[in-house]
Order: sequence, then structure tokens, then C-alpha cells
Amino acid sequence: MLIPSALGVVATWVVITAALIGLGSVLLKLFEIEISLLDAFWMGLAVSVAILEIWNLLRPVTGSVSALLFCFGILGWITNRSVLWNRLSLELRTSRWLILPQIAIVLFLALRATGPCIHYDTGLYGASAVRWISTYPTVPGLANLHGRLGFNSSAFLCLAALDISAWKDLSFHLFTGYLMAAMCFTILPACVRVARRCPKSAADWFQCVLAIPLIFWVTRGQIVGAQTDEPATIACLVAAAILFEELAKDGDHLQESPRGRLVISAVLFSLAVTFKVSTLVFAVIAWCLTFGRLYFIKQSVRHRKLYIAGALALSTLILFPWCLRGIMLSGYPFYPATALGFPVDWKYPQPAASLDLAWVHSWGRNPEAQIADTQGYLWLPGWWHQAIRNRSAIQVPLVISLTGLAVAFVHRLRRKRVSNSRWLLILVPSLAGVVFWFLASPDPRFGQFAIWATAGTLATWGIASVNGGVSPGRYVSTVLAGLLGLLLWCLISFGWKQPYQSMLTAKALLPLPKVSLSVRQTSSGLKVYLPLQGNQCWDAPLPCTPYPDDTLRLRDRENMRWGFTSEGRPDLLYRY
Repeated sequence: MLIPSALGVVATWVVITAALIGLGSVLLKLFEIEISLLDAFWMGLAVSVAILEIWNLLRPVTGSVSALLFCFGILGWITNRSVLWNRLSLELRTSRWLILPQIAIVLFLALRATGPCIHYDTGLYGASAVRWISTYPTVPGLANLHGRLGFNSSAFLCLAALDISAWKDLSFHLFTGYLMAAMCFTILPACVRVARRCPKSAADWFQCVLAIPLIFWVTRGQIVGAQTDEPATIACLVAAAILFEELAKDGDHLQESPRGRLVISAVLFSLAVTFKVSTLVFAVIAWCLTFGRLYFIKQSVRHRKLYIAGALALSTLILFPWCLRGIMLSGYPFYPATALGFPVDWKYPQPAASLDLAWVHSWGRNPEAQIADTQGYLWLPGWWHQAIRNRSAIQVPLVISLTGLAVAFVHRLRRKRVSNSRWLLILVPSLAGVVFWFLASPDPRFGQFAIWATAGTLATWGIASVNGGVSPGRYVSTVLAGLLGLLLWCLISFGWKQPYQSMLTAKALLPLPKVSLSVRQTSSGLKVYLPLQGNQCWDAPLPCTPYPDDTLRLRDRENMRWGFTSEGRPDLLYRY
């Protein structure tokens, strides 16, 4: 049954891809950006998320909006059919050597996507969030029911949009692996050029370094579930790769090369924030850097204004309804941060929200400790002892970063400079993102976008200091061997058998686990479901919460659609 299920996943991905490419091509043509299939795909993904955000403010996300997006995609293919078909035929003719590895990657990810869901946060709140989105428009004060339901991630909207037809209650098999496949398609050409010793620019080396975490996620990461970290990281890294490539282009070619791709970079940075609010510092600084680059490009005034207007309009289209959803869910646009809270009657009480934020800080420092034990700096030795064991998130990027920095520093002492090093500006958002991650919640999985963007930039600096990063030289084989060795070091770590054993033992696509529930009535008469064991609701009916609050009540006694309020007693809401 695994093979037919995997083929069904592939078929679904192909249909989604076609729709997103068609949708994205409409926006690229509108802002006079040169159309490519990959750029159209990423633009289509970002715009579809914006449409889902706006839709969910007024309506539940059901098959109706999915059909609408599909129709937009078909319309895009009809409108731009000649350009898209020419691009497709050109890709097939010029990239035949890429077709087989790309197909193999997609099939492998589809096979992995058939495995069972063991992602903890899916059971804790992700599955419930998707069910609320599919059942109601954005529910005011949903955080009062369960604080985690205030975590506003547009990745849940995407899962709800896929939760239709044959994939009803199975959409958690589709999304994360799909984005990994899309990133593979984006950076694989650069990796092949480096392997063939003919990189076009320093950007190829940057993307080659990013292949290390991507291959690890493809082979070892959890791809079944309602993940938010991986989608946000992928959006950040793809956007950073586009920005890096534009910064790396020689000044002599600035007028010849269209700069419209920077619009896609700005849009993807905005998309990453809606997937995970912890990307905010990295994404905002990189977004500003993108706009600065757009302002100084050597294009006509008309095109420069058009690109800036397009990036600003599309970013606003993505971020503004996302902020509105956040205010509706919790009363705070960037929850669990309590800044800019709105005085609405469904607002999640600030003491409880502050406790949520303190828990996020504490969990990132030591998930097994009490909040009081992770204050100050006493947590640092224990955190470092655990973090340094993480090969893919700490050890390997740290080795790459320090090696690249050392090589660049030695060559700088010899007065050897890189001819075009504008791409070193990527270090500004990357290092700022690393600092914010470390101070906010330094669990390694929360900062992968900033950590690997830093590693990729410093590694490219070292490589470019030796041979310019473009011309083949005797160092290329050495660098590739080193990167391959580090990749293998990641892959052979303990625990690689478990996801494959779980996948192979499954005879069909498994739905979410069922849990035993009890019913508790609050002082207002509202009945809520509680898991009898643990704190995961999984596929429980609405409303379900592992942390019941006796003060919880409906804003409208007749309908949950109008949301919840509470007095917010943290001692009852959480048992840390």
C-alpha cells in the first residue's frame, strides 16, 4: 500500500504545483517580472497564503477556497500559456541531467510522507488549530481555550486548504515534504554546477552549503505533521538565496540582468514571518536589505518604482491579514509577545500570555527544567552541553562558519580581497537572527534559518577568498570533499532508523491518533473535552484543551464561532 499512497502524494503535489505556478505567473506579469517556473511557484505560494488569510477572516477554509485558488491557477496558465509552456519545454531540454535526481527526490519524499504522524506539537495544538480553521472563520479569543491556539501560523491555513476530498483528515502528510521538494528543485542546479566545477557565481557555493541541512531534513527530519519550523526555515533560506544571488552579480551586468527576483525575495521573507513569528528579526532586516538593493539598482525609474511598489504591496497583502488573525486569536498581533496588545473583550489575559512567553524562553533553554531554573545565565552550561551534541544544527554549521571565517581572515591579512563582496551584507540579518534566537529561545530547531544563512555566507567568503568562488581550481575538490564529509557526519548520527521503521510498518496512510477524552464543565456551563492522559488532543472534537480554565466562557452562548473569553488564571491554565 505504500507505493500507491506515495504515488497519490506525488499526483497531488503535481496538481498543486501547476496551480501555484499559474497563480504566481499572473503576479509576475502584473509587475513586469521575468517569468520562470520556480519564481512563479514561490510567488504563487505566497499569494495563495495571503488569500487564505483574508478568506479565513470571513469564512472557514474549506474546499471552496481551494477550488478558487485552483481556478486562479488555471486562469494564469490560460493567460500566460505561451510563456509558461516555452519555459517548461526549455527546462526539459536544457536540464535533462537534473530530471532523474529531481524525480528521485520527489518519490523519496512522497514515500516518507506516507509514514505515521509522531510530531508532538501536532497533537498538542497543531491538529486542533487546523480543525478550528476548517470549521469556523477566525475565532476571537481562541487562545483563551488553549494558549497554544493563539500561535498564529499560516502553515495551518495551508494544511486546512489541503484537507479536502481524498485527503480529508490526512493533509498533514502533504505540506512539509512538499516544501522540502520545492527547495530541492530551487538549489539543486547550483549544487550540480559546483559538483561539475563550473559555478556561475559565489551564490552557487552559498546554495551548496544550504544543501547540507536540506538533505538532512529530507532524510532524517519529521515531515508528517503540522510543522511550522521547517516551512518558515525553507521560506527564509530560499529568500536569502535569491537575495544572495542578486547581491553577487557583477556591477557590469546590473543593467542587463532584470532585478525583479528581489520582489520574490521580499515576499518570501514576509511569508516566513507568517509561518513562524520567531523569524521576525531575521526576516525584517533581510526585507529592508532587499528594499535597499531595489532602490539602488541600475534600472529605469519606472521599473525601480514598479518593483518597489510590487514588493511593498504584496508584503502588505501577506502581513496585514496575518496580523489581524493574530489579534482575533489572542488580542496580540505577535503572540506570545504581549507588545501592541489591543483592548478587545476576547484578549488573552496578559499574565497568562506572559507566562506563555516565559515558558517559550525556558523551554528553549532547558525543556526539562522549571521556568525559575532557567532565569539569568545559570542555564548556559547545561544548554551548551546538550546543544553541542546536535550535529546538523550546531556542530556542522559551527565548523563551516569558523573554517570559512578563518580562511577569509588569513587571506585578508595577505591583502587578498574578494572582487565583489556585497553579499556579505547577508551577515547582518543572519547574525542578528542568531543573537535574537539565542536570547529568545535557543532550542536549535528555532534558529536554523539564521544559523545556516550565517554558515553559508561565511563558507562562501572563505571559498571566494581563495579562488574567487567562481573559477575552478585545485581547492574545489577539497571543499566539496569537506562538505560531503560534514553531510555524512550529520546523517550517520543515532536515531536514523526510527522514521523508516515506522514508515515501513504502516500498511496505509494513517489518520491522526485517537485519544480517550473526558468532559469538564466550566462555571459558565461550557463543556470542554480533556485528554485523559497527557496533554495532546490530536483528533479530538471541538472544543478540546489539555489545560481547562474554570473561568472560560463563550462570548455568544449559542455559537463557538464568536469565540471565548476568560479571566485568565495561569495556575489553572498551565502545569509546567
